[in-house]
Amino acid sequence: MKPLRRLLRRALLALAAAALAIGATTAIFLTPPVVHLLLRVSDAPAVLGVEPAMADALSDALVGDLLTDGAFDAPLGDAPLLSAGERSHLVDVGGLLRAVLVAGLGGLLVLILARLRRRAWLRAAIRDGAALIVGGALVAAAAFTLAFDATFSLFHGLFFAAGTWTFNPATDRLVQLYPESFWILAALLFCLALAVISLISYRITARTR
Repeated sequence: MKPLRRLLRRALLALAAAALAIGATTAIFLTPPVVHLLLRVSDAPAVLGVEPAMADALSDALVGDLLTDGAFDAPLGDAPLLSAGERSHLVDVGGLLRAVLVAGLGGLLVLILARLRRRAWLRAAIRDGAALIVGGALVAAAAFTLAFDATFSLFHGLFFAAGTWTFNPATDRLVQLYPESFWILAALLFCLALAVISLISYRITARTR
């Protein structure tokens, strides 16, 4: 029974470390400086037909609603920016994002308890979680690079109901504010940042005695 308990404990702590890494990276990619940079590089203001400052303000409002379960009713001119279908999808996205962030906080609490119980457990958890994340992030980055549309569709199909997340770039403002080039760049940078952070954590804990 002891070997089984050790294996389960190690798996739980590794998942906690992975959840913390994913949650922390997600939080970083929701910050205005990062989102604004991605908007600029993907030329989102021109796609939507607004000034960069307006695109930033609209995005900030939507991200705020994602984090607070808001109404996604930011206006553009005299009308709402988004249609009812777009707002409904963002409600689903917000629920998923908040779950990821809460899982990250849960992972942090588990690791703090492990550190208080036995320092070696924390080092092993970070090493195991980092190894898991590095492998998964690099595979995901390769998938997004080689087959973005298929990978994007697979991800959405896993978490959202069919027909609720497909939009027309010619008419729907959600995919004009966040065009495909935005998501390609965001997905690749997210995976690479996650891999780098995890690899650094792995190297630091591997050297710690």
